[in-house]
Amino acid sequence: MRWIDIILPEPTIHQELDTRLAAAARLAAEIPPLQDQYGLDSVRVIEIMTKAGQELFQGIIAADPEAFSSSRGSETRETPALGQPEHDELVGYHIVASPARVGLPWSWLHNGVGFLFEKHPICCATHGSGLPEGSLHRPWMQRLTRARFLVGEEGGDTLTETIAQLRPDDVGRPEILFVPGHTDRKRRKLIYREAELIEAAIEHGCRGETLLDLDLPLEPVTPSDLVTRGLQYQAIHFAGPTSQPARQSDPFGEFWMNCLIEETTLPDARELEDALGMEGEVLGVDPVTSLLDDIVKRYETAGSVLESVTVGGGGIDRQAFSGIPAPNAPSRSWLLDDGPVNPENMERWGTLPPLIFSNSYKALPELGHRFVRSGASTFIGPVVPLFSRPARIFAGHCYGAMGEGWGAAAAVWKASRTCRQELGVDHPAWLSYGIQGYGQLALQYL
Repeated sequence: MRWIDIILPEPTIHQELDTRLAAAARLAAEIPPLQDQYGLDSVRVIEIMTKAGQELFQGIIAADPEAFSSSRGSETRETPALGQPEHDELVGYHIVASPARVGLPWSWLHNGVGFLFEKHPICCATHGSGLPEGSLHRPWMQRLTRARFLVGEEGGDTLTETIAQLRPDDVGRPEILFVPGHTDRKRRKLIYREAELIEAAIEHGCRGETLLDLDLPLEPVTPSDLVTRGLQYQAIHFAGPTSQPARQSDPFGEFWMNCLIEETTLPDARELEDALGMEGEVLGVDPVTSLLDDIVKRYETAGSVLESVTVGGGGIDRQAFSGIPAPNAPSRSWLLDDGPVNPENMERWGTLPPLIFSNSYKALPELGHRFVRSGASTFIGPVVPLFSRPARIFAGHCYGAMGEGWGAAAAVWKASRTCRQELGVDHPAWLSYGIQGYGQLALQYL
């Protein structure tokens, strides 16, 4: 696929751009109160997204009338071909913006006729789509650069023909750590259904080869454990409540294991979700039940839980979408059962892997830039609150695309289109996700 870079002026340089982006941020901020009144999946959400997207589009056009021209070539970059026309023929827009603007909902770009996201992956970062010049400090960047020059035995250069050179037999597959976030015990069962969908999605990869292994810990993941083990993984998937922020006060019991056992006696998932005001779904095997025997054995011999790490708000507190410091506002973090963990704390230990997928409440505008600034290459997460069921469905489709070799931004685009087909054009789930960082990161390079 081909990337077109759109470089925005810094704040205060272009008055109309500043005005339009501020208007888009105000519209986006209206969505959570509107959802409280009409429901998370109300069609009114799409109406606000459309208006905000038009403000974003008009602001960019005012600053650069040729920004979305497909004929511009000096600021475009090609990614290695996969041999899949749907992916290779894509043209994506990479927005280069200041830290205060990367959290805006760029996937809502709307030209007055339709969302650009219907046809084009959209990514945003404080840097361009190309890899940094000079020393490539992350191994995946070196492999991506090398992939451009690989040729298969039959003379082809697609992923299916060169995957053996990217993944020699003696090289282990990369791993993604699944981290369940803190929530009340009734919702814990739903979080593990997300792991089930991800594992099924990545099972079949390129030429039958799985590109990523899922590590679902059989013991609780504590903040200190996450910090000290981060370098062992090439990706982290954090699964938490997506409809509302997690609260430390949510009851979860004294022992993680006791609560997990209790969950096996909870009602059917559909009854549970209906009772909690969330959408229902029908799934097969309950991964919690299948893991109980191993978990019981390991938990009984594990001893005490690792010491918790309490992390203060080390980063800049930012209002959602605007990136402007909010006075006296707490800095949101990943909330685990033993306490919070912030990306800044993981950065100090050098433990942030290249890919972060945070399926949690408004993760992209509130956590995206902080994770990228702390060392992650690519961050994927929700832009607005949404039900847990479409959040899990989106994650499954996104990993399914990446499992076929798609770049991260293209995978977000494909997952969004699939969600639109399954849930309907008026359901906001397909516009509820975004990506920051390097959109061309792919699993075969990790």
